[in-house]
Amino acid sequence: MNEKEIKEIMRLLEAAGWQPQLCDTPIPVYESVHAGNPEEPGQIPPDMVLVPRAFLSMYPESMVRVKGNSMIDRGIEDGDWVKMCYGRTPHDGDIVVVAIGMECTVKCYYEDEDGVKWLVPQNKREKDRYKVIKLDEEAGNVHLCGVVTDISKPLPRVPDKAMKGLVDEAKARYTGESKISEKRVRSMIGIIEGEIKVARLWYAVYRPLIDVGTDCLTKDDFEGFCNLVRSVVPEHEHLPSVQEMQRMAVLSFSRAVKYWDVNDAPVNRGRFKSYMKIAERVFELLGA
Repeated sequence: MNEKEIKEIMRLLEAAGWQPQLCDTPIPVYESVHAGNPEEPGQIPPDMVLVPRAFLSMYPESMVRVKGNSMIDRGIEDGDWVKMCYGRTPHDGDIVVVAIGMECTVKCYYEDEDGVKWLVPQNKREKDRYKVIKLDEEAGNVHLCGVVTDISKPLPRVPDKAMKGLVDEAKARYTGESKISEKRVRSMIGIIEGEIKVARLWYAVYRPLIDVGTDCLTKDDFEGFCNLVRSVVPEHEHLPSVQEMQRMAVLSFSRAVKYWDVNDAPVNRGRFKSYMKIAERVFELLGA
C-alpha cells in the first residue's frame, strides 16, 4: 500500500467521524519485564513496535506482554499487551509493573494509611490463587518498572459458523418476494420422486430448495423437509429421514450447490454425479 492510498483511507475514516492515528513512532517491546532498569546498558529490547506519536507521553514507554489472569477484573488478561511508562510516580489505583527479585508482576498499586505499599490483584473468582503482596523488606529486591497507561488485546478471529448464521438470515431477507411457493415445491417433489432411488438422494432435492429460498422451508429444517416429502409422496419406497439428511450435510455439501466439490464431498465420484444431476434437475423444475 502506497502513501497516497494510506492518506485516502485516513481521509475516509475522518469523514466517517473516526479519529485515525498513523503508527509512525517506534517504542521497545518486551516479552517480559527484567528486574533491572530497562534503560540500563546491556538490556536491549528484542523488538520494536510502531504506535501513533499522539499516544506517547513525555516519559519513556515500552510494550510488555502480560502473563496470568490476576488482573482480569480490570480487563487485563493473559496474552494482552500493556503500554508501560517509566519514571512516573504511581498513585493509589494505578496499575503497575513491578519486579520483585527475578520475578515480575502486574498489579494495582495501593498505599495504606501507615505508608505501607501494597500490590493488589483484581480477580475475585481466583482470590485464593492471587494474593495481595506487601512491599517491605521481606518482599526482597523490589523495583518499580513502570505505570501501565494502555492495554492492547490480540484481535480474535470470528468463527465462520457465527457469521454464516447471520448471513443466511440476511439471504432470506434479500430473497424476500422471490421465494418459491410451497405449491411449486410440492409440484416439483411429485415430479422428481421418480428419480430418487436411495433415501440419501433426497438431500440433492433439499439443498437446491434452501439455495433458492422457499416460503415453507428454512436452512437445517431437515424435519420439516422430511415431513413435506412424506405428505406429497407417502408411498415412496425411499423416504428421507432426518438422520440421513444430517449425515449428508457435511464437507462441501454443507454449502450451496454451486460450491459442491467432488474432491470435498461425502460421496465418491460416481455417486457425486448422481447428486449433481438431481440438484440440477430441481433447479430446472423450479425455473431457478
